[in-house]
Amino acid sequence: MRAETAYEPLFDSALEVDEADLRTLVRRGEVVIDDRDVALFQHRNRVALALGPVLRMADGGPAAPDGSAAEAVAHYDISLLCVLHPSAGCAFRTARLTVDLRPTDGAVVRDMSPREVLGDNPVEITTTVGAGLRFNVVPAVLEVDARREQASTRSFHRPTIVTSGRGFARAFWDFRSRPGDQLQPDRQLRLLVEAPAGAPLLARFNLTARVSMGGAAQLIPLLRRRTEIDQTYRLA
Repeated sequence: MRAETAYEPLFDSALEVDEADLRTLVRRGEVVIDDRDVALFQHRNRVALALGPVLRMADGGPAAPDGSAAEAVAHYDISLLCVLHPSAGCAFRTARLTVDLRPTDGAVVRDMSPREVLGDNPVEITTTVGAGLRFNVVPAVLEVDARREQASTRSFHRPTIVTSGRGFARAFWDFRSRPGDQLQPDRQLRLLVEAPAGAPLLARFNLTARVSMGGAAQLIPLLRRRTEIDQTYRLA
């Protein structure tokens, strides 16, 4: 496990009601909500994202078919911390974080951690960079006593986490709570990226979520403010 390192805040944003998704749910009869409820959901639930260590792993590229040197590439091990702030009376049930690397021409997601977490117990995730530009991800289910003893220094993930995006320019982490539960408030994530050497590594971020209020079964769709979604951040 790597030593603890300070995270640099990228943004702390209010979440808005996703009006388009909400209209779809209303048409299908899946949710009944009035203007007062909409007002309660607006601008009270927040998401924050912080950038941790960005380690440049190696440079170099394969030979081109004509024998000349191909364009050099760099590999980055990127740490992120995603934090959800529920409003009083609200609970996050699902969330999706998108890391969009398309502002960096030629950037590709090589691996992600955690890739998947399933089950009914807290899981400690140990991640190291292995051969072949992949993470070695070792999940360990912890007993109650161990969880209490190590909670100040370890990172835990409750179910469920599902990822996609390896081999493409966008990475997706889906976080889903169990029935009657709510999402853990913070998530430590890692991304292994290949990008052209000598160029800035740029990314955009988006987050969509669904929350419930007062223990109700109905889920209200939220998303980052539309004016912020296209903001570009330099990671390295």
